[in-house]
Amino acid sequence: MDPLRAFLDLMQQNLAGRVPKETLQTLETAVADFMARFELVPKHEYQAHLDMLKSLEIQVGTLEQRLKQLEETA
Repeated sequence: MDPLRAFLDLMQQNLAGRVPKETLQTLETAVADFMARFELVPKHEYQAHLDMLKSLEIQVGTLEQRLKQLEETA
């Protein structure tokens, strides 16, 4: 299920009867518009990108050390 839809359904269930229907619809539209600005990705994809970034940082550090050694010997 779409996480946004699940959130909006939960919001409707908890606010139904407490706020006017028009207000609930306005709130739902505002939340949907706000969330549309974000590019949500699954947690496993996010973690994979973090792991790749960490690997690249290590590679850059290694290359910087090698370059420094080459500069010192030249």
